[in-house]
Amino acid sequence: MPAKMRRSHDGRGEATGVDANVSVGGVACVRSVWRSEGSSMVARSDPRRAQRREEGCRTLSMKPLASRSDFPPRPAGRLGRYVRAAAFLALGVCVVFMIRRIDGRAMVRAFAQAQPALLAIAAILAVAQLACRSMAFRTLMVPVVRIPWFRSFRYALTGAATSSLAPGRAGDFLRMALLKRDGNVPVSSTAAVLVVDKIVDATAMFLVLAPTPWLLSDLPAWVGRSLLALAGLALALLLLAGLVAARARTPRWFAAFHAGLAVVRRPSLLAWALLPATASWLLDFACILVTMRSLGMTVPAASGLLVLLAVNLAIAVPVMPANVGTFELGVFAILKSFGVPAELCLAFGLLYHLAQVLPVLGLALLDSRSISRYQSIEGENHP
Repeated sequence: MPAKMRRSHDGRGEATGVDANVSVGGVACVRSVWRSEGSSMVARSDPRRAQRREEGCRTLSMKPLASRSDFPPRPAGRLGRYVRAAAFLALGVCVVFMIRRIDGRAMVRAFAQAQPALLAIAAILAVAQLACRSMAFRTLMVPVVRIPWFRSFRYALTGAATSSLAPGRAGDFLRMALLKRDGNVPVSSTAAVLVVDKIVDATAMFLVLAPTPWLLSDLPAWVGRSLLALAGLALALLLLAGLVAARARTPRWFAAFHAGLAVVRRPSLLAWALLPATASWLLDFACILVTMRSLGMTVPAASGLLVLLAVNLAIAVPVMPANVGTFELGVFAILKSFGVPAELCLAFGLLYHLAQVLPVLGLALLDSRSISRYQSIEGENHP
């Protein structure tokens, strides 16, 4: 049955059930457009099916879709285009430098020695990692709206799939849109929770990477500096969010964002969110080790922590969809310092990246098809 919204004790909407009208996956989102004259999302290809869908939604008491004005504006401007063009140029130069001495035959041999069973385990770990991230986000959303776990996972799946197909933080914008549509959650409130989610995620990442200096000797100086910067940034942002959330009076235009920061005033929720966030980073580390094992790499297990750090520093500013290029550069730079052949470095980077992206896209595509099939049945039942 489709989801409905009920009011909780504090007057906010509470999501229950499974929403059959959520378009999960970048493919489903690309196939849809916003109508300027109404608040419905309809398919371009079949107007009659869209009409049946709208009537079915009204019959099933679905909440209307948000209007165009409810969504955050897309960043635009000449400066942004120049910065992106410069990033593309720098990325291209780095990629050329990385592959200029790659032996194609050695690359083929590296891929051939990969063990499919271990790669399948790495893909499962990547999906489990996404599930843990969705649990952390769901916990942080409790002061604003309660989201069923499965729907929260679908939101996370939607965001990850969309970010794999579009540059920037498109997945976060889409998550705001879905919560606005399904739960009438203000976009600013979701944005505030996403900020806190990033802070918790950075804190969890620091906890996982903190033992690295004791596990590996002769580390480059940038490793310790990066860990200190990560901890300092997370602490500073958390203190800033706490100061803003502690304000008793806020301007009217800031009220929704301030409401989203309410979770900062509840340390127990932050602690509960930190647990799945830490588990997600541990699963990511396990995914790295399994992928290394599938290629028969003989590097210290703790080097996976450095790979984790380098990759996330490289993709901190998203340039390409799915972080293509920057992801592999981070892996290549670390493994090359351990004496791994360039071909094996690149093969590991590609396989590890595919293990992160392909399962998410596949699940999102399956989910979007199941939603379309459900909507077709509902449309036929409500002609």
